[in-house]
Order: sequence, then C-alpha cells, then structure tokens
Amino acid sequence: MRVRVSHGIVALVCAAALSAGAVFYWQSADRQHVRAAPDGANPACEQVTSKLPSTLMGNARQATDADGTAAWGSPTVVLRCGVPPLMPTTDQCMTVNGIDWVLDEKRYERENVRALTTYGRNPAIEVTFLDGSYSAGDGLVDLQDAVKDIPQTSKCM
Repeated sequence: MRVRVSHGIVALVCAAALSAGAVFYWQSADRQHVRAAPDGANPACEQVTSKLPSTLMGNARQATDADGTAAWGSPTVVLRCGVPPLMPTTDQCMTVNGIDWVLDEKRYERENVRALTTYGRNPAIEVTFLDGSYSAGDGLVDLQDAVKDIPQTSKCM
C-alpha cells in the first residue's frame, strides 16, 4: 500500500524542524559555556546561584549552560559550585568577611588566572578571575551573601 504525502505537509514538517533548531541555537548561543563542577547539581549549589548578584565588579551576570555555575562579563569572572572540597594545603589562604578562600598558586603562575576556592565548605565553590586588572577581594566580598549559607566545617590555618 502506498501512502501519498503532499508536498505541503512535507514542507510544513521541515519548516517546523528548522524553526525548532533555530530557537535552540539562539537560546544556547546566548549562554556562556562553563564547565560544570562534579557536584554542580547539588541542591546547595542551586541555593548559592539563586542568591548571586546580577552585577559583579561592574560586569553584568550572563546566563550559563551548566548547573551550579555563573559568569559575569564576557566572561571576566566565573563561579563554579560543587568543586571537590580542598584538603589542607600550603597555598595562600585568606579570610574575606568570615569566608576562607585558597588561591591556586600553581594556576596563577602557569596561566596568570586567579582561581580561589572556598576552604572548609562542602560543596566547595571556585571563583576564577580571568582579568588581572580586577581586585579579587572586591569580588569575593560581593559573593559572600550567596556563599555564607554553606556551613563551614574547618578553617584555614
């Protein structure tokens, strides 16, 4: 048995498929690609990202394509919640308004990128400052309200 399909129906189906693909591309092209952390889908990370500021150091927050992430600028600053908690380290640790942050010194030497990770919190949060002209401390102060709700179980020495 042969089924006749009109050219109009085929054209309509093709047009619908192309439109759906274009909408998907347009929505995903509008998002910053950020690699998700291993525990980025943790409910605590959802809480953190819901409390993040819409601007950080003069940069507007951009939509990202992964759970537990945020980006500001193009991107200038990237946040990933759900990175593995740090073990004790000799890397530089600083306390900013009650939150301990550890600077990844090797990455700074290798890439001139300041990547700071919370210490003593699980899930841990990594904030990467890709533009060396910004003060990381200023950005960390602006992030404290979102980060402080993850309980601190240990402190830097």
